[in-house]
Amino acid sequence: MKKRNCKRFNIPGVTLYFREKTFFFFSGKYSADYFPVINLSKGGAKFLCHQRFSPGSRITIKLDVPGMDQAHEILASIKWISKNPEQSYRYQTGISFNSYGKRKNENSMEVFSFLEALEPGTGE
Repeated sequence: MKKRNCKRFNIPGVTLYFREKTFFFFSGKYSADYFPVINLSKGGAKFLCHQRFSPGSRITIKLDVPGMDQAHEILASIKWISKNPEQSYRYQTGISFNSYGKRKNENSMEVFSFLEALEPGTGE
C-alpha cells in the first residue's frame, strides 16, 4: 500500500526554521537555528534537528531556498521522529503540511504553487 501521494525531491542547501504551537497560539519566535531539509514534497518534508518533537504537535515552518529572497511560512504537523544515525543532529523528523485552501489552519494556494514550482519537472 502506497503511503504518499506526493513525489519527494531534494534541493541541496534548503533549510527550515520553525515555531511550535502551544495550546492556543504559536509561540512568538522562530527557532534561532536553521535545520537541513533532507527531502520535500507538496505534502510534507523530512528534516534534521536537535529537538525531539511529539507526533501530532503542530508547527509553522519557514523554508529557506538558496537563490530565493522570500522564505515561505507553512503550517504543518509532526508525523514521526527517529534517531539520526549521524552525529551532527540528534533526530530526523517527518512533517505533513496542512491542506491547502482558504480556511483557518490551511496553507494558502500561494504556498502550494511555491512548492509545485520547486518540484523537478513541474517548475518553471
